[in-house]
Parts: sequence; structure tokens; C-alpha cells
Amino acid sequence: MVHPVTPEISDLEQIADDQWQSLAVAARDRHHAWHTPTVANVGEGIAQLRTVVLRSADPVTRVLTCHSDSRAPKITQLSKDPRCSWHFYDRDAKIQLRAYGNAWTHQGDALARQRWQDGAWRSAQCYRTPLAPGEPCTEEDLDIDAPVDPATGEEHFVVLACEIDLLDWLFLRVEGHRRARLSWKQGRWQGEWIAP
Repeated sequence: MVHPVTPEISDLEQIADDQWQSLAVAARDRHHAWHTPTVANVGEGIAQLRTVVLRSADPVTRVLTCHSDSRAPKITQLSKDPRCSWHFYDRDAKIQLRAYGNAWTHQGDALARQRWQDGAWRSAQCYRTPLAPGEPCTEEDLDIDAPVDPATGEEHFVVLACEIDLLDWLFLRVEGHRRARLSWKQGRWQGEWIAP
């Protein structure tokens, strides 16, 4: 497992690069602490949080992705206000990372089709239910034992993408925490130390 470099042997720009390398590893490794982050947005006047699976993290484009049902309330909420926050925590490395940016969706396009074919269809049961996420139902509505058919469910599948332009990095240590704010400006990560 790749862990971020501590500030004693790194500068602020290196910290940003290290975080993106860890995110890229986390997207591929389901055992990585950052593989299932919390994603937040504002909807219905309150903070909306949920755990997702990190599907990709591209250091070059600064884009993080996860998958969702197109009927989920967060998709409508993000179409009105695209601001989105991601929270990652690695207990062993004692690193908390918060990432901020703007989100959009891919549905029925080349990326969504590729993700579906690459294996998202295995979760088709989630996407093929006639009920939208969060919709009231009976207990019987939840008992869906039909086999997963790769030809169904894709119509509700979306890739949620978010371009990150701000990172808040916190390294927890007994000797005193270290925290940095890293902003994408003029084509590179620029940072400053801030109080933990």
C-alpha cells in the first residue's frame, strides 16, 4: 500500500502529488483505506453524505469518479449545485484528505458504456429495480431474487465525475498535527500550511 510522504521529507507540491498517487492506488485496490470514501453535497437545505466506491482517480485531469443510479436524489441535487466534497481517511497512515470540486455525470456515453461493460453490470440488481433510491416501499419490494441480467439496468447507470481544485490534507501525529491547504492554480498545485 502506498502511503503519503510525511512533511519532514516533502514540500507542499509533493504532498499533493503523493495524495493523487494514493488515490489512484485506492481506486484499483479494494483493500485500500481510501477505496470507500464519503461524498457530500448540499440538497434539500442540508448536507447530504454517503459512502461510495472510488472507481477512478486521475492525477492529470484531477478527476475522481464513482458510480450511481441516475434516479438517486444526489444526481438531481448536483445538477442544480455541482459543488461536491470527498472525505478520505487512512487510519494506519493517520492521514485525512478532503477534496473539493464540481461534479457532473456521464450517462449513455462512451465512458458510461465502457464502465458498464467492464463490470458495473454485476451490480445491475441495484439499477434494475423499478423503485428510485430513497423511494418509500414495502419489505416485499426489497426481495429481488431474479438473476442479474447484463442487458438490464444500464439505463439507470451513471458515472459521477468530479474535477478537484482544492485539497485539505491533515497528518495526525502525537508530536503535533500537520495540515495543508492545496489549491489548483496556474496549472499546478499551490499550497500553504494552516493550523490543524
